[in-house]
Amino acid sequence: MSVADRVFLETTRRLAPRRFAQEDVHVALQLAQVEPGKPIADLGCGYGRHLREMVQFGHRATGIDRSALLLGEARAEAPSAPLVRGDLRALPLHQGSLAAAFCFYSSMFLGSEEDAALALVEGARVLRPGGTLVLTADNPLRLAAHPRARTEHDLPGLGHVVEESHFDGNVDHVHKTVRLGSGEVLTADFHIRYYAPEALAAIAYVAGLRFVRLHQPLTEETPQMIALLEK
Repeated sequence: MSVADRVFLETTRRLAPRRFAQEDVHVALQLAQVEPGKPIADLGCGYGRHLREMVQFGHRATGIDRSALLLGEARAEAPSAPLVRGDLRALPLHQGSLAAAFCFYSSMFLGSEEDAALALVEGARVLRPGGTLVLTADNPLRLAAHPRARTEHDLPGLGHVVEESHFDGNVDHVHKTVRLGSGEVLTADFHIRYYAPEALAAIAYVAGLRFVRLHQPLTEETPQMIALLEK
């Protein structure tokens, strides 16, 4: 079991209320304009918080993640959804098998620039012609305006959590420390790559996807960047 997966799971499930996932999915589905019953996928579904809401909205959604730990939790969150263990750079799906795909909070962009390009190529491969990919991420303009951050939380049932981050203009470097009630200390580092709209449009074009639009214009105060791409 990856320590990073455990830290992500235990902190996110306590800090991200269900209504956040509901709002994320509602906006993403509105952008994608995909009918219930059409095959869709949550790429990098984690422990299933967004996948659960897709099912609640009546969609036939498959969850894909590389982590056995997180998929085990996703099975409890969305028991009716098919779950597949796989790498987003080599999706275990047939070409043209999806009407739409969704990636929430930069699951596609946790590695190198080459990894991100491969993940977009794979996203394009598994979409049908006219299929859509919706990417939901933190807003890189907001991160650039406030490149350093530090938060602390005492989380019931877990312990004391400290998160420190530094955005270098391309990658947000996040270090999390969790001091459990038992005294055990867990640490994990996450390196999340971000693209401004113009850069995302360029890398998407090379992958075979067209940048259609953003959910809303970006300012330094906009919390998220939600982008619609189309094959």
